[in-house]
Amino acid sequence: MTQKKFYLLTDSSIICSYLVSKWIEAFEKMPEFQGILVKEEVQSNKVITERKNFHQKYFGQKHLTDEMYKLLIDLYADLDKTEKAMIERYGVSQYSTTEHSQTIFLGNNLNGKYAKNWLMEVAENSSVYIFVCATQILKPWWLEITKYQVFNSHTAVLPYARGMYAIENMAINKNINQFRQAAGVTIHYVDEGVDTGSIIRTERIVDPFCFNSIWDLKGYLYVTEFDLYVKTTQDILSNNQTIPAGVAPDPKLLGPNFMIKNFTPEKQKQAEDAYLWMKNSWRKPSIT
Repeated sequence: MTQKKFYLLTDSSIICSYLVSKWIEAFEKMPEFQGILVKEEVQSNKVITERKNFHQKYFGQKHLTDEMYKLLIDLYADLDKTEKAMIERYGVSQYSTTEHSQTIFLGNNLNGKYAKNWLMEVAENSSVYIFVCATQILKPWWLEITKYQVFNSHTAVLPYARGMYAIENMAINKNINQFRQAAGVTIHYVDEGVDTGSIIRTERIVDPFCFNSIWDLKGYLYVTEFDLYVKTTQDILSNNQTIPAGVAPDPKLLGPNFMIKNFTPEKQKQAEDAYLWMKNSWRKPSIT
């Protein structure tokens, strides 16, 4: 029988440390779990250890001092408003993105020669599943080598809002109904397009306007998405006889593909203000 292997492919961000923590808790003891692939150049033992120590020391802490935040930025090289909102809502995650014993650094280019050679080697005589949460679009060879067993989690309801910073860009339009339609999470297959693969599962937030800010909502969406990702992965791996077929989204419903390069500081401010405008404008219908 062909050996089954599965990996989590993730960015090295603070956001993804929450997913890595949930992943370790859920799959650490499964022999098929072969490690965490990180979109980052190989880090020194010093950096890996310092990240680990930070999470161990401040795990669960929601109120960090400016000095603690500076240390966090030094360890991860970035800290955006969503990450700060996640810490304030959930506390520091239990594990860093790089402390798992089977962490594999694929470099900053997931489509480079090193990553391709690595994948070809592990896929030889094995059935490989790749569960992705990364900011780089994968080349078709990822799909071909894994026989299209590549999955993705997305912080919005597909097919209505695709690409990066999808929910923030949807907020800018100030269309409350469209925003509510898109506010949620999706688990789907990766195909050659951008967030156009067959949808396995998607869930919508009942009231997306009950949060303090667009960043607070986004942080909540990430954690909701990660919980759903773990559950879906468990379902996929628990059955050797079937695999989700997925539902192909109607091309007529495909929303815009938002790109990371277009989400400027000005757009961030627009999204922030637009969310608060919609929050203040939103009125729940009365029950009669």
